[in-house]
Amino acid sequence: MMQGRGVPQGPLPNSAGGIFRGMMLLGRGRREGLNCFGATQDSVLTALAPRVALWLVGALLTLVQAPTGLSGTKILFSLCLVLTPIIVTHQLARLWGREALWPRYMTAALWCDWLVLFVMLIAVAVVAMVLPAGLNAVRSALILNGIVFAYNLWLTWFIARVGLALGVWRAILVVLAVAAAILVLGEAAAVLPPHYAPWQDFLALPSAHAPQ
Repeated sequence: MMQGRGVPQGPLPNSAGGIFRGMMLLGRGRREGLNCFGATQDSVLTALAPRVALWLVGALLTLVQAPTGLSGTKILFSLCLVLTPIIVTHQLARLWGREALWPRYMTAALWCDWLVLFVMLIAVAVVAMVLPAGLNAVRSALILNGIVFAYNLWLTWFIARVGLALGVWRAILVVLAVAAAILVLGEAAAVLPPHYAPWQDFLALPSAHAPQ
């Protein structure tokens, strides 16, 4: 009689394989992907580490290329983009009594943000194949960013609903709260000196600071 042989299990939660599997599941709207992520503060920090590392590298390169006040504003704004969703969602989780669920939710959300890059690559390929060759560059950028933005909104909503055990409308409120906070920061950056307009970078539009 054979003993000790069970059904082969999948990757352990918060292992590299588990994280990848969870990303693929959540990215396709499969809620069981949430269980592939850790539920501790260390899990959140581990998921945050690559983004902070990229921010540090980007900040250094930006300062080396253009050590100006505008560059400093860009660096601070990019850091706000990293931290704002963490701060806003944590406050909402506390408000709604979901603080115990927040670490796993935030871990999943941070890792799944990388899916947006893959969607962007796919969108670039699709736009290049489908749209006419002579289409205006600004219009192409708007279409491309629209596709990526729509997927990002849906993914943010879905992970919030599953990860924090929220209803449809509260999950929508999470998306709106994060978006509103980022919009406010963007408008503040544009109004205050040195008047950095982050949405021009997002849409790949000509900047007012570019040489004429």
